[in-house]
Amino acid sequence: MTHSLHRTGTQESLKEDYVILAMLASGYNDKAPDARDKMLKIADIMKKNNPVNILTEKAWRISSVISATYDNKLDVKRVLEDLKKEDLGISIVVEGLIDQVKDLSDQVGLELDSAHLSLGAFGKKDLLPEDKILEITSMCGHHCISPQSVQHYVDLIRKGKTSLKKAAEKLAKPCICGIFNTERAIEILKQLE
Repeated sequence: MTHSLHRTGTQESLKEDYVILAMLASGYNDKAPDARDKMLKIADIMKKNNPVNILTEKAWRISSVISATYDNKLDVKRVLEDLKKEDLGISIVVEGLIDQVKDLSDQVGLELDSAHLSLGAFGKKDLLPEDKILEITSMCGHHCISPQSVQHYVDLIRKGKTSLKKAAEKLAKPCICGIFNTERAIEILKQLE
């Protein structure tokens, strides 16, 4: 799940940022008669465990991927426990700080299959937005949240025309995958206001 790999921020700010993704494997289990039912079961498990964001329910019936974002280890642990119990045979990816994800997998009795690590950004980094704005825009892996949108909402917050929560919710809208962490965005917006 490389589109969530390049989230930026300090280790402290990323401690409460987890993305869980379930994906059908093309040519392996995507055509199984019960594939959609299994994905819907996974979506229900994700939804019942307090995600701060989740793929829109309209997409659950058509997407080969279901994703959700969490802001604490306990909810992630509950999702993993429920998924392990169901044993649906669908690929599950957990994105977060590697030591936190490893700790969770150990607690639940799951083995890590692989790890993806970001090597950072290369090239003309001076063209990137300031770090705090990049922390927000990088929470949408398809980069549907522009730096200008972030600055617009920071300006509205400063003028008292919107709240931190409303701004985070508005910024999350273009990220239909559900991997934008609204709770983390609120904390970053506080630092920008």
